[in-house]
Amino acid sequence: RLTAREFEGLRSARGVKVAGVYGNETLFLNLNWKTPPFDNSKLRQAIAAAMPYRQIAAIGYANQARRWEAHYTEVLNGYVKPDAQFPQDQTRAKALLAEAGFPEGKGLEKYADAFRLAFTAERESYLGPIATTIQSALKDVGIPIQLDPMPQTQIADRRLVKKDLPISISDTEKPVGPDVIYATKLFFVSAGAGGVNNMANYSNADVDKMFAQALIESDVAKREPLVRGIQQILQSELAWIPLVETRTQWAFSEKLSGISWHPDNSLRLFDLKLAP
Repeated sequence: RLTAREFEGLRSARGVKVAGVYGNETLFLNLNWKTPPFDNSKLRQAIAAAMPYRQIAAIGYANQARRWEAHYTEVLNGYVKPDAQFPQDQTRAKALLAEAGFPEGKGLEKYADAFRLAFTAERESYLGPIATTIQSALKDVGIPIQLDPMPQTQIADRRLVKKDLPISISDTEKPVGPDVIYATKLFFVSAGAGGVNNMANYSNADVDKMFAQALIESDVAKREPLVRGIQQILQSELAWIPLVETRTQWAFSEKLSGISWHPDNSLRLFDLKLAP
């Protein structure tokens, strides 16, 4: 579990190889739907349009990351790239902010406590620079952000138990079941409909209904439009703001072969072979 920059440092080490894949590891900005003003769809879109995706990949992950354009990664069964996209565009972000009722950020000052950007202090070496980059990009369009690093135990309690963090960076959520419907149950289904870890307090009756239908549908042709529809809704509403997909990487002896990616991001020793 080295950082991306530590892996970069090993690429030139004698006898060492570094390899990786885009699997199910990601970084996203979690906005709590129960905390105003993040219940405002135009504000969420403005924030998404202000995100410095390239800088995040470069500063936080030594360019071993790419912009994430969906709420699921390509390795998940049923993945489709949704139509709604929010590439970085300051002009669009400012326009959306005005449509949200906060021209040039005016009026957001009364929500100062909501704009405390939380991230895990133990991973400050790369999450800290990412948070600072986000803070700067949002300031440029009129959105004030304060940084709020927290210990892992505290942020986990508030994110997963209390579910009261207004805004936070998350880089630990990854479905080990490589299927869109499995991931939907983990992150986006409401608690009353069987959701497990809906840290954004996201709720959409259509998503809940389509999830319930897809969960028991054995006909692939009938399941596909349900799975596609869920992804289109989540992206258009921005259940959370996808930032980047990050490479799952390994550093290993050049004599070692057989390293394979598995959805739990753990190696299988029986896959490996060591040359004499």
